[in-house]
Amino acid sequence: MNANSFVIKIEKTEIWMTCREPLAPSTDADTVCDGRAVRGFFGNLYRNRPEFHGHLGDKLIYRHPLIQYKVFGGSILVVGLKEGAYLLKAVPGLEYIEIYYKKHSIVKQSTSNIFVPFGLTGEMINYTFITPWIGLNERNYQLYLNLKEKGKDARDMLNKILIGNILSMSKSVNYTVNGLLQVKSKLKEDIGVEVKEGVKLIVFKGEFETNFVIPEFWGIGGKVSLGYGTVKCSKEIKYNETH
Repeated sequence: MNANSFVIKIEKTEIWMTCREPLAPSTDADTVCDGRAVRGFFGNLYRNRPEFHGHLGDKLIYRHPLIQYKVFGGSILVVGLKEGAYLLKAVPGLEYIEIYYKKHSIVKQSTSNIFVPFGLTGEMINYTFITPWIGLNERNYQLYLNLKEKGKDARDMLNKILIGNILSMSKSVNYTVNGLLQVKSKLKEDIGVEVKEGVKLIVFKGEFETNFVIPEFWGIGGKVSLGYGTVKCSKEIKYNETH
């Protein structure tokens, strides 16, 4: 990282679990997202810790979650940052995980805990969404449709939404963005996905560049606790120990 970098180190924990039978995604095979049931399992297991399920009593916690659940190629990934990482370190080896009322035997479980780079940097970094990104909500969905109807490019709008996603992620780990955050995206609208019964949301696939270091396999945007918006960097990020 160069002299304009404000990159810090942040704690990250990953738990990978392989079941005897690979888990098939409940939605379109291309989405590889089935974190809903995985979150339900851990939410029941740790009812007294809202970080695992995103609820405080009957109320939803409106903040970027610090624990996210994903399914890749039939294997489960649970990943946490900061407080979420601390909690995941204490998760013991499990014999099974219950998905849609069916118990799946776990044949392999591995946990890694490391400190990774995070924050504003002086260079543009390319990321690919390896699971669909949900960038639109009720407030901006109509604006997006209006731009499309007028034949206008919605890229600037999507870039601003991505900037908002990164700021939300930063706020959740108490990181202040002291500088200009830039985003350039190449996204393509994809078929909607059902995030809960009867509710479908437009998703996007593609890639983007930003001058911000996002941890590998972390998700930004909507429904990230369920596995959406997961990013992968195109190159290894090297951290400068002077920051």
